Amino acid sequence: MKVLLFDPCAGASGDMIMASLLDLGADLDAIRQAVESVGCRLEVSRQEKSHIMACRAQVISDRRYQSLDEAKSILQGSSLSGKALENAMTALDILAGAESLVHGVAAEQVRFHEIGALDALADIAGSCAARHCLVAERVFSKPVSVGGGYAASAHGLLAVPGPATLEILRSHEIPWKGGPVEEELLTPTGAALLATLVDEFVPEFPLIRAKRVGYGAGKRELTLPNVLRTIAADTVPAPEAAKHGQHGNRIVQLETNVDDVTGEVMGHLIEKLMQAGALDVSVLPALMKKGRAGFVIRAIAGALETELLAKIMIRETGSLGVRVFPSIHRLVAEREQRNVQVEICGRIYQSQVKVSCMDGELLSIKPEYEDCKRIADETDQPLRTVIKKVEEAGWRAAAP
Repeated sequence: MKVLLFDPCAGASGDMIMASLLDLGADLDAIRQAVESVGCRLEVSRQEKSHIMACRAQVISDRRYQSLDEAKSILQGSSLSGKALENAMTALDILAGAESLVHGVAAEQVRFHEIGALDALADIAGSCAARHCLVAERVFSKPVSVGGGYAASAHGLLAVPGPATLEILRSHEIPWKGGPVEEELLTPTGAALLATLVDEFVPEFPLIRAKRVGYGAGKRELTLPNVLRTIAADTVPAPEAAKHGQHGNRIVQLETNVDDVTGEVMGHLIEKLMQAGALDVSVLPALMKKGRAGFVIRAIAGALETELLAKIMIRETGSLGVRVFPSIHRLVAEREQRNVQVEICGRIYQSQVKVSCMDGELLSIKPEYEDCKRIADETDQPLRTVIKKVEEAGWRAAAP
């Protein structure tokens, strides 16, 4: 799966988001067109921030918008279309909603103050255009560093994060932390764009292979690199990811209850979930409300497969919802496949076994079912007898 990952360790603003995506390879012409279509000019340059070369995207404008309706009209008349326009309108609504709650007025009556500058609207348009220039199925972000201290505003000094920014963080359940400097690092526009563009905030990045890295420069010089780092990457498939974890990894657990699904449908669902990347699936009998017999369907998977597996559960069973228990740690033994030879009825047969170890200690050996079934059919021996002989052969072969 192709993904984008934001690393806002120095916060985020609209121009930093746009610049980081430009540095990743987003189409400059399309982004410039988006910015110019809302009445602004875009200047792109390279800047060094604490010895890191980054892209600087500066929007030039001296105009302002005064109302939500005016801002929406500007966006609707821009070059944006499709999902990019939808995202831009969503980000604008998030900004208006935060301002309306902070000031206690209806969103339509909000006077936008600092974020009413037209360059903020251009940052939204350019960032949304840039996102949809890049191929990515999902967007992730680590928690946002918001800074600290106080920031100047039209209302005087305000504690960081500012009221509108904090409202966006709260209402969209964005994980954040203070520091690492006594400066405002996250702007309302940056918060609104992250709330719009990011599919999932994660405590740490999943196992990936980075393909490109982009750096978006902020305006100020700080004691840390004032850049937003963005990564274009491919995720590592779950079976391969398990090999890279020493004794454990992070998973999510999905669960739903059903009381009107046949055994045939349930078997088909298990196959579909496993094919889609589930690490394991189980179905438990349950007593439902009003004494009805039902099932609890439970699957575990990596975080990246959560949405796809939930959709399969709902589509295949008709369930109205799936519970997701995030970031569960599981211990995982080191596993490998080995070939062993076993003598049955005077003939030598080959079979695979799964060998599990931890810290160099052999924990278990499990014969491959299909191989044992084939041998049992060919020799006319009970399957349980063949499984036992293959397991014994596996232990002998694994012995030091």
